[in-house]
Amino acid sequence: MKEIIVENKKFVGDPNKFKGTRDDNALGFAWRPGWEDTTILIDNCEIDANGVAEGLKLSYCKNVKVTNCTIIGGYEDCVDIVRGSNIVFHKCKFIANNTKHHFTIKCNVDGVKIIDCEFINEFNNILDGACVDLGNWGDYDVVDLPKTRNIEIVNCKFTNFRKIKKIITRRLYAETPSVVCDSGYKLNIPTIFVSLFWSYKRYENKHNK
Repeated sequence: MKEIIVENKKFVGDPNKFKGTRDDNALGFAWRPGWEDTTILIDNCEIDANGVAEGLKLSYCKNVKVTNCTIIGGYEDCVDIVRGSNIVFHKCKFIANNTKHHFTIKCNVDGVKIIDCEFINEFNNILDGACVDLGNWGDYDVVDLPKTRNIEIVNCKFTNFRKIKKIITRRLYAETPSVVCDSGYKLNIPTIFVSLFWSYKRYENKHNK
């Protein structure tokens, strides 16, 4: 099994890299079926989106541990997780910077733990945002997938938040997460609205090809 270790480094996104033609991140990892199995450890790093979409992007990654890191969000997220499993964040800071969500976790992700971390600054829009957005629409949802599941948020702090915006999780196509924190609340979008949204997005995808 391949092991990737990233320690004591700073990563900064480059908004001029694609000149607005596609989303980008400051640090990203990906895995695909057929590739060698990989474990990833990221420790004591600063990851700054610096105006691109995300700070950290994990695509179909498994067995990832992120510890003691500061992750500064872009216009989408601090952390974007699409597919993957067995991912742990411990003693990290997630700093919103006019950011839509601190986390997006979607498309059949199985197992994310966020433990002893700090969420800093409010996400930018209470009508379409949360600290952790679970099971939102993604490109892989054109076919039926298992729900995003086994998400745990434990003993996390929320700094520079008004009570009304302390939405820890927003659940769409996901199982209800386990949240053990001193304050904040969970927002569960009713299944009927998620189904209607999925139908619309699939229709849009089919007819825009």
